[in-house]
This record gives sequence, C-alpha cells and structure tokens, in this order.
Amino acid sequence: MALRVGIIGAGIGGLSSAIGLRRIGAEVEIFERSSFKNEVGAAITITPNGSRILDSWGFDEVKARVTEAKVLRMVHAHTLETAFMEDLADVPRKFGAKMGFYHRVDLHTTLKEMAQGEEADQPGTPATIRLGVAVVDIDCDTGMIALADGTTVTKDLIIVADGIRSQFISKITSHDDSVKELSWSAYRCLIPMNTILSDPATRSIFENQPAGYWTPFYIPKAFYMVAYPCRDNQTLNIALRHKTQPKDRDKEDWNSAAAREDVLQALKDYHPTMGEIINKASDIKIYKLVRREPLLRYWRGRAVIIGDAAHTILPTHAQGAVLAVEEAAALELLLEGLTNSADVPSRLELYSDLLKNHIHVVQNLSETIPGTRDEYRRKAEELCGDELFGHQAMNFSTPVQEFFYSYDVCKEVTRGMKEAGIMKDNAHVSV
Repeated sequence: MALRVGIIGAGIGGLSSAIGLRRIGAEVEIFERSSFKNEVGAAITITPNGSRILDSWGFDEVKARVTEAKVLRMVHAHTLETAFMEDLADVPRKFGAKMGFYHRVDLHTTLKEMAQGEEADQPGTPATIRLGVAVVDIDCDTGMIALADGTTVTKDLIIVADGIRSQFISKITSHDDSVKELSWSAYRCLIPMNTILSDPATRSIFENQPAGYWTPFYIPKAFYMVAYPCRDNQTLNIALRHKTQPKDRDKEDWNSAAAREDVLQALKDYHPTMGEIINKASDIKIYKLVRREPLLRYWRGRAVIIGDAAHTILPTHAQGAVLAVEEAAALELLLEGLTNSADVPSRLELYSDLLKNHIHVVQNLSETIPGTRDEYRRKAEELCGDELFGHQAMNFSTPVQEFFYSYDVCKEVTRGMKEAGIMKDNAHVSV
C-alpha cells in the first residue's frame, strides 16, 4: 500500500520532498497557504552537494536558466582591489556537479513541475498541490492534519516545511523554539546585466569576467556586499548585509520594500562604485536576519520538520536551500520500500539521528563571520573536531568547498541504514 504523505508548505524543501517521495511510490499531497499568484524572490545558489541530488532526479537546469559559478572575487570595500580570488571552474570535476546560480522563481517553478509532472516525465504518481489551503493544526502521533476550513485529513507521514516562522515547531520539539532577530538585515535587489554593462562606471567590474561572486568586504565592520548573476547571466543579484535601522525593526515580511537612500547611506564609507550599482536598481527589498537555536530533535511520531522550518541558515556558505534538498533525499532513501506504515516513526527517528549533527554544524557555521573565531565557530568545532576548515578560510575558498561539497547525504544515510540493520538496494538516488 502506498505511503500517504502530507507536506505543509510548497517551498524548496516541500517540493523537493514531493519529488523524492513520489519516486518511491508515495501518494503526496501538499498544502500551501499562498496562491502563487505573485511569485517573487531574489537569486539563490545551489552548491554541488545539492546539485548532485537534483541531477539524480533529472532536474532540468537549462529550463531553470542556471548560471554556472566560475570564480570568486573578494575585494576590499574601500578600494575594490582584489583581496582574494578563487577559480571555481574545476568545481564540477572535483565534486561531481556544478555550483549553480538561479533566480528563486525559476528554481521553484522547475521543482514544482517535477513534483506535479506526469509519470512519463517523473517516476511515481504526480503530487497534488492544494493552493490557498492553510493548515492550522497537526497531530504528530496520528498523522492528522487540520485545515482552516474545518476539515481534517490523515496521513502516514507529515512533513512540516512551512518556512522560517513555522507554527508547528513546538509540535515536534515540545518547546518554544521561536526565532530571535539579529541586529543585522540584508538589502537585496535584481538589476538587468545589460544595464550594468552599459555604464562605464560599473561595466569594468563584470565585463569579460567569468560568471561568479563579486564580494566587497570589510571584516572590522562585518560588512559584506555580494553580487552574482542568474537567469542565463542576464540578471545581477545584489545582497548587502547591514545593521538593522530603527525604522525597519517592525518589518516582518522578507519581501518588504527598502528606500534607495537608506542603501546608499549604508555604503557611504566605501567605494562609490557600489553606490553606482545600487542606483541602477528599480526595486530594492529588505529582510531581517533571524536565528533560532539548533533544534534538539527533528521528528515526533509520524511528523518530521525540514528546511527553513527546521533551521535558520544564514547565506554565508549558500547551504540553506541545499540542506533542504539533502533532507528530502534522506527521506527518500529512508522510506523507500517501507511496507508497514507503523514503521514510519522509527525511520524518522533514524533520520533525525543521522542528520542532526550535520544540520547543527551547517547552522552554526552559517552564523560565523568569516575570518573570525566566534562562539558559533567554536560550537561547530566541538561537533567536527579536526575535520573543520580553518577559521581564516574565506567563503567558497578551497577548504570551505571541500568541507561542504564533499558531504554526501545519500552515502551517510545508506551507511546509517546498514548499521541499523535496514537492508537497502536503492536504484533512484546515486550513493
């Protein structure tokens, strides 16, 4: 009998889970509060440890308009002189898949099509996505999902993937694990690349350069501005970390509007070319950075929590979306061939045991300031020991690549299943 799965949230984690679980014969129903009428978002990076999984699922990166990362350029914020450069062109050979830049909407649309695609295109039964349907309660032990219209459904498995402000975390942890706001926010915007290249003041930064990260930084003030292209190299994505201003403290929406003059004020002490870039943006957004302590558990009964709902991953190493994909792949492996739904809780317990340490390390490292050794770095060191890269390693440098991109969640889960006495012969996910 097919496993009946209810997924709360149709973001990257929810859709990835739907793809993985339909491949093993599950009947998947997704409940999404929004209507997807006005999909928005900035760019997102998928590093090789996530790309390998997407490739194994048949993800069409051309349809998703990927831009392959070829270089990392760290530059001094005051002078724009190169401080550090890393060639990323060899990443696919070293780690088995590319590092790709995507517009979030393109990535999301492609994943949604895979989750809902006909059986001729994707293995298994297409997932059902119920838009504009809010979940108001769950029962982890029985698999009950209560909807806002008063109806209920019962599933063998509930996947909580409703984002960073999930209302169901306490159902899993039995604690108040609410997010806490940091003192930092990020401005972000998208600018047509031809607009950048048409102005001599900004053209020289990107003209005849391989696609990749361009990052002005100043460590004493924890200042970082990150620019990289997406959508077939046609759009430039900008993100600027800054101290949250008093007037922005009440903004809860990650898509809140920001004033150009505020962004320029944040850049006033640095090289003027950064301001020239921002002046070309027609629409600037701001979101506040938040954190929650790493959860002590990720499952209860028939329910598991994944993605942003399960962990706050800052964009430091571009592992937030990747971790959600890894979690989906882990669930695919752990639940394939399950013949008795009564075994779901024990498989979810094994899931949590196998991934918890990895999740905690990724989360703590995302909160460190590169080039420093702060409390979050020390927490990661306690979990990893000598395997962790040195604290002086810059983002996306070779030691950082080797640490994150060499991690293979499929191999780790397969090893854990064998040690637990669960025989496995999976034909879907490359291990």
